[in-house]
Amino acid sequence: MTLLQSINQFVDNICVTDRQEEGIKTSLDNIYSYLMDEDSGLSVERNFTNGSYDRDTIIRPLDDIDIFSVLKREDWEDEYQQLPKPQAVLSKFKKYLEGIAIYEGKVKQDRPCVTIRLSDKNFDIMPSFEQFGGGYLIPNFDLSGWTYAYPEQLYDNLEAVHKQRNYKVKQVIKAVKHWNRGLDKLIPSYHIEEAAISIFILNDFKNYREGIELWFKNAEYYLLSTKFKSNADYLSAIEHIKKVIKKLDEASAKCADGKESEALQLWKDIFGKEFPTIDPSEAKNFARAIGEGSLKVAATGGLSMSTGYSIGASSGYHGGISEK
Repeated sequence: MTLLQSINQFVDNICVTDRQEEGIKTSLDNIYSYLMDEDSGLSVERNFTNGSYDRDTIIRPLDDIDIFSVLKREDWEDEYQQLPKPQAVLSKFKKYLEGIAIYEGKVKQDRPCVTIRLSDKNFDIMPSFEQFGGGYLIPNFDLSGWTYAYPEQLYDNLEAVHKQRNYKVKQVIKAVKHWNRGLDKLIPSYHIEEAAISIFILNDFKNYREGIELWFKNAEYYLLSTKFKSNADYLSAIEHIKKVIKKLDEASAKCADGKESEALQLWKDIFGKEFPTIDPSEAKNFARAIGEGSLKVAATGGLSMSTGYSIGASSGYHGGISEK
């Protein structure tokens, strides 16, 4: 398996499956139906998904799916046309959803939203008020008031650059998000996308390898410390990015020297177990050879089924490949 083939397979490995997509849509339909119920007392005008799911940059294993629940302003304002405090709105949402049998014990407030935990994923519901002229008011993080958000702008910008770069940008973003998940999401997910938009507006690339390398080698210039939880987190992210750049450069040197298998291992060091370094069919052949006692170790240390020292027969589960 070549490096480019492994990178393509890695991207496939972390993408949402059709079955997961169907499950998400079913859950969303149910949630929307309950939120729009006239007896809910929530006065919801409409709902729409936002975040990585809406922008098609969500990865496996599934995590949060963001929902904007747009409220009818006139039903929430007081006699002075003032909106209630965010906590009052969130409490009403939480109380209503907790009273629905299928969501019993699955609802919590995860400020500044109400979260429904279903199976392997969270649905984060954000109450909002549409603003004349564009944008939405949403609860700010400490729930002291309402702040402006423009969720549709990021969507439009990403769609434009994704099309501009032959529909490869979102896959690069998914790869970076997978790496970031290993750092406990040190970089805010949406900010990875913002940096990607800025980088790929200016830089073209032919394949995922080039795109991933471009993101890491330019990220420091586009990541903003104000987008992080703290300046310490920002500085830590930059240090991690520099370590990745060093490994990517080492991998490029290995490829230039004809040592692609070593380059593959360096990429696997960066992206972890989901990054393949061996073809699945080849892995099954090795597993079968181990069971038959025909696998050999060459003088170089590599595995072979033709030359070298024989390995004793074994049985069972090998390297994550099952014969079943």
